[in-house]
Parts: sequence; C-alpha cells; structure tokens
Amino acid sequence: MLTQAPRLETERLVLRQFTVDDFAPLAAFWADPGVVKFIGGEPQSAEASWNRLLRYIGHWQALGYGYWAVFEKQSDRYIGSFGLQDAKRDLTPALAFPEAGWALTPEVHGKGYASEALDAMLQWADRNVNMPLCCIIDEENQRSIHLAERFGFRFEHNVTYHSKAVGMYLRPFLGSSGQ
Repeated sequence: MLTQAPRLETERLVLRQFTVDDFAPLAAFWADPGVVKFIGGEPQSAEASWNRLLRYIGHWQALGYGYWAVFEKQSDRYIGSFGLQDAKRDLTPALAFPEAGWALTPEVHGKGYASEALDAMLQWADRNVNMPLCCIIDEENQRSIHLAERFGFRFEHNVTYHSKAVGMYLRPFLGSSGQ
C-alpha cells in the first residue's frame, strides 16, 4: 500500500503529494468564493484548510489513496486538488466506494486542465484502487457534471448532504487497462 501520493505528470500539469509547505496556497484557495461556489458555498477558514491538508496527507498513509496537489508545469503555481477520499460523509444513502473529487482555481477554468488532471488521476486509480468510484456533485455545477460524465461517471440517484440534495455519480471499475 502506498503511503504517499505518486507524482503524476501530464503535458501541462504536475500532480504531487501535499506537504505542510502547501498550507498557505491551500488556505488561500479554499478561502476563494469562486472555488467553493458549488462545494459548500462558504469560504473556509485557515483552520478548516489546515484540517483539510492533514486529511489529504493522512488519506495516503491510512488508505493508500488520497488527493494530489495540482500545479501548472510552466509557472509552478498551485491551481487545485484532485483525488480520492473516504470522508465518512454524513449523507443518506451513504457512499459505498472511494469518492473522487476535484477543484481548480477559477482563473484556470476553460483551459482543459480539469480533463488533463482527472484523466491522470483516473488512470492511476484504474491501476491501483481496483473498485468502482463515486462522486457527489451539486446539480447547479454543470461543468463538473459534464466532466464526470465524460470520464464514465453516471448519475445514480440524489443523496442528501448538509440538508441539500446533490447528485451521486458512479464510475464502474474498468480494470487495470482503464478500458
């Protein structure tokens, strides 16, 4: 079992292990109203971002999968996070598989980075996680829904999370070939 994130590279991105040195850019990222618009809607405090960072690091050590910090290769700028988690979310019905998630800074939306990072993440998951994946997406977040569907996630049903109905999407296990 992996205890830290493997480094993944695409043409324009580097996905790597989060470290405590990533706290400042992560805290600024999650405090941005544009980032959280469809993810809870409220900018997060530095304390919440610190707890998120520790969860990102700890997932790898406890479960062998987790989140990657995503950087633009050209600028080495932190632009978001992509990964898998078991957040033990209090939702009905409960999630039965690792939950895929992603978020990018609004400044890079429309550049194809989400597709590039999600493709790298899912290729890794197909070789290493060996089970279906799920995700929850706010019904108003049409960009994320379209992205998820492009990569094989299919709407299953709504779940209630924080008193709001959100869509639960499932991606069947495709095997180590990703086919």
